[in-house]
Amino acid sequence: MNDAHQNDAQSDFPNISVILSTYRSDTASELAAAIDSLADQTLLPEEVLIIKDGHLTDDLKSVIAKKAEEFPTSIRTHRIEENQGLGNALRTGVVASSNDIVARMDADDISVPSRFEYQATFLRENPDVDIVGGYIEEFDSDLDEPIARREVPTDHDSIEKMARSRSPMNHATVMFDKGSVLDAGNYRAVDRMEDYDLWVRMLLNDATFANIPDVLVKARGGEGMYRRRGGLEYAREEIRTQIEFYRRGFLPLHFFLFNLVTRVTIRFLPSRVRGVIYESFARD
Repeated sequence: MNDAHQNDAQSDFPNISVILSTYRSDTASELAAAIDSLADQTLLPEEVLIIKDGHLTDDLKSVIAKKAEEFPTSIRTHRIEENQGLGNALRTGVVASSNDIVARMDADDISVPSRFEYQATFLRENPDVDIVGGYIEEFDSDLDEPIARREVPTDHDSIEKMARSRSPMNHATVMFDKGSVLDAGNYRAVDRMEDYDLWVRMLLNDATFANIPDVLVKARGGEGMYRRRGGLEYAREEIRTQIEFYRRGFLPLHFFLFNLVTRVTIRFLPSRVRGVIYESFARD
């Protein structure tokens, strides 16, 4: 996109803040690639807010400092002294962000160049929508060789229906109205599933959801991702989440019981088996 066209596009849309949280286990080269994908957007964010969640490695600090000098708009940082998890970092980021429209970005993903322009256009044409996401394409080591694609429902009613069994939004793709998130209580400092927890509270608060039927983010997948989604701690959080959904009136009893049996069991399966289940039922 030439500069004149990009300047015209910028003036047609509200300013966008991007929240990107990073912590010491992130890889510096992946963080650099993630930030570069934001700089390559056809609609540039007015602000990239990097949440430093706890102590960072020198390599991560170096990447952030270098990219802050190079970025075509503004990179701001906010440091949390002690790592308290992604939910807390995002909660902090939403409050600290400067604009009414906020987008999510993970420290190891790649946003496709047209992502923000697609989403901002959608929100402008659908002013009743409070949050919009899209599809994810997963890759292992080569960005150009996808290994899976996670498609999600596109209309509100289908999204709400899916939410009763699993998360209906690809978290790394979402762009939302800041006020709608705050009205639902913002992200919470829960241990995992901070996104699913927020979506249900937003649905109960009558927020309107949508997904664009196109790949907006390329995410790192593979067995490592499936390994992170298993184990006792994940199972405990699954139980806590389902109990809360039931108590809030979002899940009828039969959905609650079915989810407990199926979702908790999956957390104890071997990573490879869990991966097959995810690819069969959660992805295209």
